[in-house]
Amino acid sequence: MLRAAVYPLAAVAITSLGLLLVGPRYAAGLALTGFATVLGGWVAARTALGGGIQAAGIAMVRLILAMVLKWVLVFVALALGFGLWRLPPLALLAGIAIGLIFQVLALARR
Repeated sequence: MLRAAVYPLAAVAITSLGLLLVGPRYAAGLALTGFATVLGGWVAARTALGGGIQAAGIAMVRLILAMVLKWVLVFVALALGFGLWRLPPLALLAGIAIGLIFQVLALARR
């Protein structure tokens, strides 16, 4: 579970540092949504897998709740980035993409 959070976190941090060459607002946008994606994945994993052995109905509810929590966190970060801080849209969307891609790659690696 920790590996699924560390690899995307490192990828978002390195890409965000690279975007400092383009501008600090781009780096902040990517960092905001990238870290929100990583944090959302970690919260989802803790919610879905943290309950121990339970009945099938309860396990399904935990999985659905975990996914909803993850995406609520990501959408709140997008709303803050777009609406409140007026960060560049491409950087905001790239942060989500990088976070999700590296999360899947970390989970697929054995």
